Amino acid sequence: MTLDTAEIPRRRLPLPPMKLIRPVVSLGVLFGLWEIAARTGAISAFLFPPPSAIFAALWISAGPNGDPPYGILLDIALSLYRLLAGVGLALVLGTIIGLAIGLTGWGRAVFKPIISALMPIPTLAWTPVLLLVFGIDNRTTITVVFIAASFEIIYNVVTGIEMMTRKVYWVAASMGASRLQTLRYVVLPGILPYLITGLKLGVGYAWRALIAAEMLAASSHGLGFMIYDAQEYMDMKSIYGGILTISVMGLLIERGVIGALEKRTIEKWGVNVER
Repeated sequence: MTLDTAEIPRRRLPLPPMKLIRPVVSLGVLFGLWEIAARTGAISAFLFPPPSAIFAALWISAGPNGDPPYGILLDIALSLYRLLAGVGLALVLGTIIGLAIGLTGWGRAVFKPIISALMPIPTLAWTPVLLLVFGIDNRTTITVVFIAASFEIIYNVVTGIEMMTRKVYWVAASMGASRLQTLRYVVLPGILPYLITGLKLGVGYAWRALIAAEMLAASSHGLGFMIYDAQEYMDMKSIYGGILTISVMGLLIERGVIGALEKRTIEKWGVNVER
């Protein structure tokens, strides 16, 4: 009896999806051309150091031989702390204000004119005022993050409430639900997709505002402070290393943290958060 090997199914290794391959190839080509141009003198190696030198400087900065030791890790940690503190505050207060505007007459009368007047003001315009109030301190950068994230959260919470029909409230009332029960079991699940969208947009705005604020108001460490400090010494490798780190961290926050939150929302509540 002979065994026909052609009949045995071959196990194929899973191939990475094209949506992962294309960005890697594009970035690889970009960095490759940049490396060649810097090495051959086609562009200034001082103003545009080769990517290999930038990655090497980042590697040294992340270790004990950096100046200061583990400097880039401290910068990342402090920036994330400021972002988390500001966004967390915006999530709590923004949700409360959004619920007040969407559910109560006094909330619309008190908060809506204020929000409408403050929303067009660029977030960084508040930095000089905050510097005078708090000084060069974490409170200044955290407040900038809070302002940048809160408007998107408030706006989306109000939009979510406005999209809910009155029949939902009638059904809850007919079943004997109290106002607190209606808020917990009807309103909050109903606005959850909009809240996640507001959080996603708010984190994006807050991350960019944080980096800019750190250049002006951070006393030590932080990715924005790192770039500003490197500019003082014309350390182009650290400047590009900071820019690269900001880009990677922004993608990880948006695709990793917020993406996981969106997925968990879909699995638990069965709602679609793609807006």
